[in-house]
Amino acid sequence: MNPAKSNNNQNLEAVNSYLMFFISGFLILKTHKENKFIRFHAYQSIYFSLVFIVFIALVNYIPYVGSYLVKLATTIFFLTWFYLILKAYQNKEIKLPYLGDLAESEANKI
Repeated sequence: MNPAKSNNNQNLEAVNSYLMFFISGFLILKTHKENKFIRFHAYQSIYFSLVFIVFIALVNYIPYVGSYLVKLATTIFFLTWFYLILKAYQNKEIKLPYLGDLAESEANKI
């Protein structure tokens, strides 16, 4: 098998783990039990999207400024999400603070 083709497939699977947020992360984990790179991105996708959902749910209840914070957080989330997708495609493991360490420790449990 061509190593470049294998590497490209790995990158695409890592990208796929982000596309539907935590749902695709779980699906990727079910199908890729051996590849640490793919598992890292799947776990990071799960943690990142769940933290975002919980954060938005909590911030939404803050009177007056809640809606502005939701808009700001959503913008930051989507820019970060796009950056993570880009780096996964480039075969790089960009670790988010705290969440990246959690994802790495889970990905190494094979």
